[in-house]
Amino acid sequence: MTKAALLLSALTLCCCIASLQAFPRVRCMCIRTISSPMPVRVIKRIEVIPISGLCRRTEIIVTRRNGSKVCVNPAANWVNVLISNLQR
Repeated sequence: MTKAALLLSALTLCCCIASLQAFPRVRCMCIRTISSPMPVRVIKRIEVIPISGLCRRTEIIVTRRNGSKVCVNPAANWVNVLISNLQR
């Protein structure tokens, strides 16, 4: 191989590797969920992530006032009551 062809091959390989790192795979955020009720006073934020092509289930992520994040079961009764109250 000539030096130019080898350099071009190395440059192409570097560009391919860099582009793979630029777009990390996105998947479901929640591996485990909890169903136990959480006091409203400790909840700072609620994120509802709908079903998409990247994750086949609805995910609800609760951020507590201390900054920790917890995935809650969207089918839990207290979660449904909390979300319906917030929508009013």
